[in-house]
Amino acid sequence: MKKILGSLLLLGLSLWAKSTYEWDVQLRDKQIYLNQATSLTMQCRFDKDGKNDEVEFIPPADSGFGFKLLSETKHFEGDIQIITYEYLLFAKEAGEFSLKLEPTMLFTTQSAINNVIIGRDNVNDLEMQKERAKIDPIPVTVMPTESSLTGRLSMEVKNDIQTASAYEPVHLEVFIQGEGNLQALEAIKFEIDKVEVFSDEPEKEYALGKQGYTGTWRQRFAFVAQDDFVIPAISIPYFDLEAQEEKVLKSKAIHVSINKVGMQREDLVDKVDLPSQKIDISVYTEYVYYLLSFICGFVVAKLVRLPERTPRRENGKKLKEAKTAKELLELLIVCDKGLFSKEIGVLEAAVYKGDAIVLSEVKKSALAKL
Repeated sequence: MKKILGSLLLLGLSLWAKSTYEWDVQLRDKQIYLNQATSLTMQCRFDKDGKNDEVEFIPPADSGFGFKLLSETKHFEGDIQIITYEYLLFAKEAGEFSLKLEPTMLFTTQSAINNVIIGRDNVNDLEMQKERAKIDPIPVTVMPTESSLTGRLSMEVKNDIQTASAYEPVHLEVFIQGEGNLQALEAIKFEIDKVEVFSDEPEKEYALGKQGYTGTWRQRFAFVAQDDFVIPAISIPYFDLEAQEEKVLKSKAIHVSINKVGMQREDLVDKVDLPSQKIDISVYTEYVYYLLSFICGFVVAKLVRLPERTPRRENGKKLKEAKTAKELLELLIVCDKGLFSKEIGVLEAAVYKGDAIVLSEVKKSALAKL
């Protein structure tokens, strides 16, 4: 019994003894531009009695900066416990600031110690005493810029063709890479008279680093028209941190010539796949789906005629050799859209909506009708 009480007393004394601590706070840049990122490191060291203490830090909401946690580590060096926070700060407003950081130290209270000694049921729910750490404010100067985008960036724009047949899709890809506040990039929109514009959502592949977001941003487009048109130039203003001046990411306008003869509907089916030299567009099937709907309003009844049917044996061989749902769908449409309406419906759901299918079963069903 004496041994147990002695252990509890030692535990109580350990919890009750408020440890001393010290903070080391470092802001990498004290003079930055609007929307620029800089790193903040906050390190707290406890003495040997600090093993039961905790730290609580809530970034100030009205400081003029956005906080993103990069890392949080805890370790011991002998009897010294070290807690390190690393944040990325984005300057949201221009001006002179006094950055106040107020982490809170948490200590076990005397009532919690009493609970341990007398063995109350709520001993695990320890009461904590809070004490705000004293850290000198950090002066920061945020210089204004004219644009909302800041960093070290580059842009590349690719298009696959500049001469197309009527209703043939012309593809464009906008690719931006670098570091900065890439999260501020917004989707690009084109509005071109008498041109159908299809676009996917921007693909954002970047991660937080000590200079901001680092990685790539891209967006893909498809343009469909029956007359010549111009894809407008793209201009994205930004503040270049390397040159420390305003710049513009820009491309040239692209003139697209349209063959006035146009395309037959059966030709559109045959040209679903892009040639190998064209831009690889993963969402191309979505464009084809909308493209076919768009064509229905322009193609007259006489153009809907499908090619003459090939012998059954040849069709059967092609169906067996089809390796993807997309390839099989094209073959069935060309063979006889009415005969294979059930199989075509299943394949369209797989190609355009992502439904799961067993390709061999669909082939089997189609071959049975030949």
